[in-house]
Amino acid sequence: MNIKPQSACLIVFPSGDLIPYQVARNHSTCTCQDFISGSWCNHLKDAGCYPKRSVTLSSKPNFYQALSGLVKGIRLRNLDEAAYWLTYCWSFKQKLNGAQFRIIRRLLIGSAEDGHSIAIMEKLADNYSALLSKDIDFTSVMAELVRICKVPNWWHPDTGGHDYIYSGMLATRKILYDRANYSASDCLLGLEQAIVKQNKVDALRWIIQDQESDTATNSLIARKLYELASTYDCQPAKRLIQNIYLRHEKSLKSDNNFLCQAAWILAGGNSPAIDQIEDVTQAEVNALLDKVNATKPYVIPGWCCDGVHCAGNDIRYAGMWDRMYAVCNQYNYYGRASPDDPWLEDEFYCLDGLTVAEA
Repeated sequence: MNIKPQSACLIVFPSGDLIPYQVARNHSTCTCQDFISGSWCNHLKDAGCYPKRSVTLSSKPNFYQALSGLVKGIRLRNLDEAAYWLTYCWSFKQKLNGAQFRIIRRLLIGSAEDGHSIAIMEKLADNYSALLSKDIDFTSVMAELVRICKVPNWWHPDTGGHDYIYSGMLATRKILYDRANYSASDCLLGLEQAIVKQNKVDALRWIIQDQESDTATNSLIARKLYELASTYDCQPAKRLIQNIYLRHEKSLKSDNNFLCQAAWILAGGNSPAIDQIEDVTQAEVNALLDKVNATKPYVIPGWCCDGVHCAGNDIRYAGMWDRMYAVCNQYNYYGRASPDDPWLEDEFYCLDGLTVAEA
């Protein structure tokens, strides 16, 4: 864990000129022309700094803020909060075209973005089509949420998730410092070589590199991963690709969470939670719904709204690799991940993988 005070550090990024760009995190400044011209540049975002915007949080947030509240509740395993915002989102089912699809898709993605239990992902994948039915009983939707939240997330070290998130963070930072253009063939070859070398960072790097290209080819990546999983007889990776991703490829074509987990496992990553799944009873779902229905409307908490995926300003629990690793470090510090604890940015935000110079 990097706990060096960052106030005297400059983050150095390559530029097209001889002089590199420099970001001062403590002042949220950059030497690039975009920032000098008055824009909040990508270099600042790459160093974990995001702009503050004027926003009013209310007890009647829009759908996207409420969906973000659902995601953050799942991320922190705050079942009460997640259940409240899931119920609130469901109220848009008849008012907003595609709302049900977005909610169910988000639950499927969340099972992988915020968990390592392939058994839970498979269960949700099995139920996915039924959950999209216009006649689905909402208790079935709530049951999926409960099932996800019963198993610890990546910020709990028992899941092996710290290694996964750290590897993903380093992978994104490798991309920052490599300005070359890569084709789909380059990414497929790089992925295969990384898995042969058991290099988890590079395996994730080539998944992310491909998706960030103008011609993302998740379909080709998925089939390459399945081929490699078959070659090495890696059952967890095969399950992720065959039982979940390819089965619902149309819904997941723009998402790489299942692909990243498969690549990480193929390259040597391991989670003790892969087959962990808990029973969900109708009684506990009904009790949770009764609790939600008895809750008076309240202003959506600021920590639910990150300003990236919806209007808001609290970046702590956003789904970027660097911010998620900061949450792992929050757990290391407090023994839990809670928005109620003081956030120590310098201690939690890790600079590993970035070029750092003294100011």
